[in-house]
Amino acid sequence: MSENKDKLTEISSTLMQLFVSDVLSKNKVDKESRRQLTDEQKEKLRSVVFDLQTRVDEFLTNPAKKVTEDAKETEDAPKNKTLREMLQKNTEDN
Repeated sequence: MSENKDKLTEISSTLMQLFVSDVLSKNKVDKESRRQLTDEQKEKLRSVVFDLQTRVDEFLTNPAKKVTEDAKETEDAPKNKTLREMLQKNTEDN
């Protein structure tokens, strides 16, 4: 399990780096024109990344639970019926 988690972390990190570099290149931002982040901005960024990591970890540890809950909801959902079927049921009940 840990090996899969490490692979997913590596893949997501690589994708994030590619995405950021793509956005920067599209906006013609190079190393010289980038400004430094303030300590407050860095801390906010760290907290967002930490929050995302915890949410992903929760999802990875409990995917089966979520899938089974979704399946139960779809089973409990009322079936689509035609007007004819609803009328027939009403006449049978009365």
